[in-house]
Amino acid sequence: MIAKASRVEWVSYHVPKTAGTSFRSALRQAFGPSRVFAVYDGSCGILTRGEPIWLPDSASIVHGHFHPHRRHDQLFPHGKRITWLRDPVERAWSLLNHTLEVRNNGALFQLVETEFLDRGVTDREQIFKSLIHRRPRFFCEYEAHYQSLDLEFFHFIGCTDRYEEDLRRLSETMQTPLAAERLNRGPDKRPTPSLNGRELAVFDEEYRIYERLTKARS
Repeated sequence: MIAKASRVEWVSYHVPKTAGTSFRSALRQAFGPSRVFAVYDGSCGILTRGEPIWLPDSASIVHGHFHPHRRHDQLFPHGKRITWLRDPVERAWSLLNHTLEVRNNGALFQLVETEFLDRGVTDREQIFKSLIHRRPRFFCEYEAHYQSLDLEFFHFIGCTDRYEEDLRRLSETMQTPLAAERLNRGPDKRPTPSLNGRELAVFDEEYRIYERLTKARS
């Protein structure tokens, strides 16, 4: 297993609602499906703890919803680390909309269903603003998993608001053309709600981390 991990050339951290589905498709088209190993099941927790997982012999790229860990540089000694980030409020709003559309997104949907939908509350902006105050942890992904990381941990950090531009940069780095199609966009295109100062303050640390990691992007 460790020997197989040493063959991995790229490790891609998919933060929810940061174009990860589109990026995985681009990787599969560019390198072939057999070389891209997607981690979206129980193995996420194992990798998040910095422990090895089973990998197929053909895998040279690992991509999924696992979180960064300092031991990944030992686990994947030749793996260059990639992540995509998104404006924190836009990402949070997109996450809520996705959760309501698929109606099956783990603990977040269970909370929304119990606290809002079952009580007849369906207004998405109302649900969003209530969650910001009552359950902000669902929206603070960077604070939970990226706070202690520095720029040196990542070989490449892309921003979804300039996805095509950054994908071209990454194509040059990987020396392989990557398709810029956008997938997994929900049917609901409501604009991100305006937040007041108190609501925005919940995202202060998210923005600090986001700006620190994207300011000097590779």
